[in-house]
Amino acid sequence: MRIKHTFAALVVAPLCFLDAGPVHPAQQYPARPVRVVAPFPAGGTADFLARLLADRLTQSWGQQAVVDNRSGAGGVIGTDIVAKAAPDGYTLLMSAMGHAANPTLYRKLPYDTLRDFAPITLIADVPLVVVLNPGLNANSVKELIALARTTPGQLNFAAGGVGASSHWAGELFRSVGGIDWKTVQYRGGGPALVAVLGGESQFMFSPMPSCISLVKAGRLKAIAITSPKRMPQMPDVPTIAEGGLASYEFQAWYGLLAPAGVPQPVLARLNRDFNAALKDPSIRGAMAARGAEPLGGSMDEFSRFLPREVKKYAEVAKQAGIRAQ
Repeated sequence: MRIKHTFAALVVAPLCFLDAGPVHPAQQYPARPVRVVAPFPAGGTADFLARLLADRLTQSWGQQAVVDNRSGAGGVIGTDIVAKAAPDGYTLLMSAMGHAANPTLYRKLPYDTLRDFAPITLIADVPLVVVLNPGLNANSVKELIALARTTPGQLNFAAGGVGASSHWAGELFRSVGGIDWKTVQYRGGGPALVAVLGGESQFMFSPMPSCISLVKAGRLKAIAITSPKRMPQMPDVPTIAEGGLASYEFQAWYGLLAPAGVPQPVLARLNRDFNAALKDPSIRGAMAARGAEPLGGSMDEFSRFLPREVKKYAEVAKQAGIRAQ
């Protein structure tokens, strides 16, 4: 009798598991640490946003979200790492607007900008600030333009890499302003800021989160902002349009991507969790304090947004005379 009961238990137990159905992949995710690749050096805006959100997700997931800075080639190196990563949701990309601009800047990329990635959500919009070394004799957009015109090719403009927001913002300004300077490419926004601080380059267009503390400390001089209206974080800094270039406007964006092929339930979980983080008052406060506007949104919205951005930067490059490398 005891043997019969044991046999029945062995038969019933598997049936119980079968009745429960398969475990959904999103229910188990994440089961190990998640890597968020920031394709620019530490100290830049992509790094700031990635670390801010990684800390928040580490708390809610109970698994560590680790930021991995893989800079170089205007974000191409780090982006390629994610494109070729296993499509399991454990390697993500904190992309920037350069992701949409790079197809115009590079004749051949090691990945397809749209096909090889799964959009998760937009993260933030960020204005840029025209910041100068305090020793440069210019205190407004008009004075900077006048100085560039009287010393053509002599001013060093620091860009945070080919295709970075700082590069695009500056080249568009140069085109609209009809001026000339020497563009010096650095490996990211952080190194470019260091160059301006040290006088190696005289000015740059820096995303506000990266430079706001340096401006408030008096280590950099802010003369204008690229957004269509003034920002409450820097109320005394006029827009470039106010400064005399009425047609000028530029804002950078940041978004979260995964490799193509990640299971849809995992992507949906990531979209939900990152959107929840972006609604957290402490996250919103930290972003707002540095001039970043939290966005969020659906995967479909981001999917529709990216092709439009690729087309837009192809048109901007044509307008500014920027050629592919």
